[in-house]
Amino acid sequence: MSLLVWGVAVASSGLAAVAAVADGALLSGVPSLATPDGDFAARARAAPAVGRALPARERAHRALAFLRVTAHGLTGGAVAVGLSFDSGVWPLRVLALLAAASASVLIAEAAARTLGDLLGETAAQRLAPFTRSVERVLSPVVYLGGWLDNVFDSVITPRDEATDARETAAEQFRQVVEAEPTVSLVTRDLLLGVFDFGETTVSDVMVPRVDMVALDRDTPWNEVVDRVRSAHHSRIPVYVDTVDDIVGILYAKDLLGAVIADEEPDGGWPTLVREARYIPSTKRIADQLRDFKASRTHIAVVVDEYGGTEGMVTIEDILEELVGEIRDEHDDEERQVIEEDGLRYWVSGRLTLDDLSDALDHDFRRDEVSTIGGLIFELLGRVPRAGESLAIDGFHVIVERVVRRKVERVFLKRLAPPDAGDSA
Repeated sequence: MSLLVWGVAVASSGLAAVAAVADGALLSGVPSLATPDGDFAARARAAPAVGRALPARERAHRALAFLRVTAHGLTGGAVAVGLSFDSGVWPLRVLALLAAASASVLIAEAAARTLGDLLGETAAQRLAPFTRSVERVLSPVVYLGGWLDNVFDSVITPRDEATDARETAAEQFRQVVEAEPTVSLVTRDLLLGVFDFGETTVSDVMVPRVDMVALDRDTPWNEVVDRVRSAHHSRIPVYVDTVDDIVGILYAKDLLGAVIADEEPDGGWPTLVREARYIPSTKRIADQLRDFKASRTHIAVVVDEYGGTEGMVTIEDILEELVGEIRDEHDDEERQVIEEDGLRYWVSGRLTLDDLSDALDHDFRRDEVSTIGGLIFELLGRVPRAGESLAIDGFHVIVERVVRRKVERVFLKRLAPPDAGDSA
């Protein structure tokens, strides 16, 4: 009997360890659970371990967690029976039980979870049949737990009256600012920008991938100097093979000594490349501004959920959301919107639909796209050609300039006076 009890303890502890390894491997392949720091890029580059959607992974995680808890409880009960707590010297048996429980938790839980996280995709693939079996067997418990979560959320979660009051006060202040005639246009934009600042994400302000100026790490020294001079940027991303694999940032000031000496730095110019920071496009710019201040950096690479480069964002891009456009001697002075008679408009293809709606007093906003160029792409379903025309919400639209499949300039003509149409 004693041998059987101890066998149950060892078997249940081993089952808990296998479940912990599978759970650690499962969660290691979920990019959306990774924090938006330096580890994000590494996790985002890894292929999903089990190839399933996040809700399905959550169900598998719950099943494995329930199995681990049950197995640990069974281990503890078997050890207690094996130590014969109904007789004998209690203090020694209590100490033995605590030692056995600690060893079980350390080996079958902490160490196993860490092992699963390190092995990642390899462990997830090997243990996929085990994970699917556990999920099928424990599916009633998993669905019951999900149902109880929804019930508790609907019953326990209180209505945040303080948040509602702040939002109401903020909306009233916006209305006062917009209606106050004594507030200058610059001041009004600054005040309204503060309110929108907390909700704006990196994807709204970043420089998209197609507009990035970057250097291949294998570029010859003389060409690097020429590219830096012509780019007029103080920081340039450096990649290997493709822009999807950015390995660092080259600071123009780091080249100054070598340029003055007219010789390549010892070890080659790539030795001057500094570490890059990677962030998701969904990160709020208020949080990123704090990170810029804390890390004393001014640039970050924006990566998508697959680990590819989506764009880049600088501290200047974020500050412009508060104070408006910041132009230096090298910036393109082309105006974003040129208006004539309130009926004809020439706009940049990169103009956001929010700014276009404000400029033309008409709501062009769409959930799927953010710029007028993107809207034309969506409506046509293909790359537009220069001179092509279409109608959008009571406006006659002509694509004036297209450069490398990118809409550069768009002309819009209002087909009816603003008071006769549907204004925003």
